[in-house]
Amino acid sequence: MIRGRLDPELRARLFEQRERRPKPERDDKAIASWNGLLLAALAEAARRFQRDDWLDAAGRLAEFLLGPLSTGSGRLHRTWRDGRAGAEGFLPDYADVANGLLELHVATGELRWLEEANRLARLAVELFADDERGGFFLSAGEDLVARRKDLEDQPTPSGNGMLAWVLLRLARIYGDDELERRAVSVFRLIHRAAPRVPLAFGWALSALDLHFSLPRELAIVGPPDSEVARAALAGFDPRAVVAFGPAEGVPLLAGKELVDGRPAVYVCERFACRAPVTDAAELELDPNTRLTAG
Repeated sequence: MIRGRLDPELRARLFEQRERRPKPERDDKAIASWNGLLLAALAEAARRFQRDDWLDAAGRLAEFLLGPLSTGSGRLHRTWRDGRAGAEGFLPDYADVANGLLELHVATGELRWLEEANRLARLAVELFADDERGGFFLSAGEDLVARRKDLEDQPTPSGNGMLAWVLLRLARIYGDDELERRAVSVFRLIHRAAPRVPLAFGWALSALDLHFSLPRELAIVGPPDSEVARAALAGFDPRAVVAFGPAEGVPLLAGKELVDGRPAVYVCERFACRAPVTDAAELELDPNTRLTAG
């Protein structure tokens, strides 16, 4: 026997002995928040690498989250296993799934995903918001003796940090000051701890950076695979929010149309928009990583 390697006979004997031992249980349930994180990753990766198979997978995952993993009234379940849904969802479930749906909207240009993200985020505010002290509770159980808040990122983003990020993006798309106020209430809860241990508040600090950045909205009319849309989204700009139309029911997109039948990008700041751009060559990334119209 060579050190570090087993000959076939010994390997077979070891396997035989091992098969006689009880096997460990396997945790194979689907968790809404984890799948929401996967949805965001699949959608962005599919868009950037132009992978239709990944985009198809993201679409199927979104249908699962809004179908079997949701209740008849539109709330999220926490888990799914063997064809059965578990308890109702917690704050991270709503925050992560809403974020994934926002990314899927940018990847596909389909209005449905933006509307569902908006619905879930507003439902999260209704279920989890602490109207007295700000931020959001982990659970929606009003009958609990104590309701705690998850503020620090663990291996996954905190529900408060992620929801603040989602609410700020939606606030700039829908022009809703109340959503922004709810997000800011999270920052008040972490303002003392975050400077001491910033690594524990990565998502909340990303949201805080978005809050203090110059408002920058991209209203894109037409398919996401058009040349002008690809040019607008080619760089990495986490401080920009994006919405695809046309859609009169979305304030950022109201009044935005194709230009002479061509897809167009409207670069806006607080809903004040420059002239639409239809030529990809007119979009350039400046040294400050801000998308500007040439």
